[in-house]
Amino acid sequence: MLFCNVVIGLNTTMLKYLSVLNKLFSRKPQIDFEYLDQQDISRFSAQDIILETEADIQKYLPDVLGQALARTWIDKRFLDAFFDYPVEILERGGVYLPEKIQLEFIKEEKSRPKVTVFEKTKNGRKKILELKLIMVAEQ
Repeated sequence: MLFCNVVIGLNTTMLKYLSVLNKLFSRKPQIDFEYLDQQDISRFSAQDIILETEADIQKYLPDVLGQALARTWIDKRFLDAFFDYPVEILERGGVYLPEKIQLEFIKEEKSRPKVTVFEKTKNGRKKILELKLIMVAEQ
């Protein structure tokens, strides 16, 4: 019985060793650097997004701002830039808003970042939408 356990233990160890060797010596896929150079990962879409009406804003801007908010969670440089220049960051990413639209990005200590979209009016400004990302863990 002891002999059988030792053989099984050796086989398990041998399999782990072979698995490590396989990973070390297996060929990695070729990286197409030319393709990567052509990609502009700062863009929110392959095509420019020009939002002209409130309906366009309601339809398309939540997805774009969701991407921006998600990136602020993981990219400190993007967070700082988006905090100071949200409209300009969207424009550099290929998303264009009407001049009457304002974005307010808020990131307070110990709170989730949020973006509020306003339309400038004669009497001040009107809130169009507000977005905040919330992480939900499920089992």
